[in-house]
Amino acid sequence: MAQVKVAISPNIYEWILQTAPLEGIDDKKISQFHKWKNNEKQPTFNQIEDFSKKTRIPLGYFFLQTPPVEQLPLLNYRTIKSTAKTNPSRELIDIYYHMTAIQDWMRDYLLDSGNDKLSFVGSCKNEKKVENITKSIRKTINLNMDWFTKTRDQSDSFNFLRQCFENAGILIMKNGVVGQNSHRPLDIYEFRAFTLLDEFAPLVFINNKDSTSGQLFSLLHEIAHIWLGLHSFYNDSYGMTFNISPLETICNAVAAELLVPQQIFINKWDDTNLSVEENTEKLAKFFKCGKTIIIRKALDNKFITNEQYQVFANDIIAGFWQRKTKNKKNEGDYYKTIMSRYSPRFILALANSFQEGKTFFKVVHKLTGTKREIFNKFVNEVRERYNGQ
Repeated sequence: MAQVKVAISPNIYEWILQTAPLEGIDDKKISQFHKWKNNEKQPTFNQIEDFSKKTRIPLGYFFLQTPPVEQLPLLNYRTIKSTAKTNPSRELIDIYYHMTAIQDWMRDYLLDSGNDKLSFVGSCKNEKKVENITKSIRKTINLNMDWFTKTRDQSDSFNFLRQCFENAGILIMKNGVVGQNSHRPLDIYEFRAFTLLDEFAPLVFINNKDSTSGQLFSLLHEIAHIWLGLHSFYNDSYGMTFNISPLETICNAVAAELLVPQQIFINKWDDTNLSVEENTEKLAKFFKCGKTIIIRKALDNKFITNEQYQVFANDIIAGFWQRKTKNKKNEGDYYKTIMSRYSPRFILALANSFQEGKTFFKVVHKLTGTKREIFNKFVNEVRERYNGQ
């Protein structure tokens, strides 16, 4: 029986070329797509269905006459109301729905297990004072003011804080690509982090394409949103001092205070013997944070002028992007890479549910993108690291 041919609007072909993640699709299929686009051949329904799966574009979109306008509710919470990207990328769309699927599963699991709501979610909803919000966060996770003196570097600080918030019930996810697909990197120009609020399973996602210091600051910025009870889509540019809403100003200040406590900062800043550059370098190493936070603190305390701040901030930002274009992160050990991407609480909950027969492996695969053998080894690695918690 002859296969049914389908007609696709030229507008849809053009839209797919602009938005679809064609990287990773074999050359034969891409060549086939261009023949469809150039009207050299007409695709069958089965071919379109296969291409839909490969590109993650919903099948129904192929049969529209005009390109769809895809909206994410999350974009309503953008830090900066930029018009540079009016539509979300396919990567952002997919990572968002992946995270919402994980959060939905985790919420159902916690409810089924009889867990209570997390009291700290939205506990500072009407709070305007930064010191009160930071005090509440420190108390909840039992964080000393000088916690950073116990960590080795920025990466160690991130992992330490991540575990503190995981222990409190927050899912911390981190990735630089969609799922396990290295051909689909996330764009740091599009977003740095986002938060999906929930009273049982709040979730923070960190863009791993950011610098280590950027990820550290983004984590705490998003944590502030959880205490304030508000979703977040963090697309702030480095060193920006304008176009920031009062809400984001508070979240930035909370993050900065948790990283660089005001009381300790004032005592450590040396006005007499060191230059601004030397002070910044020294204190960034002491607090295990980025230099932009130090010079911002110096500006807020009027240790430097706004003009000095702009010069130093621009130099630091330019240096970051130069290093970013020259160096590609080496992901290293495969299992450690996967472990860094997923919340250990989520992985252990998923493993327990699967072993108890409450969750099919089809769901496990959908949520983690791993095969059974890899998932089992992954779970053992997580249990070993977190002592079976």
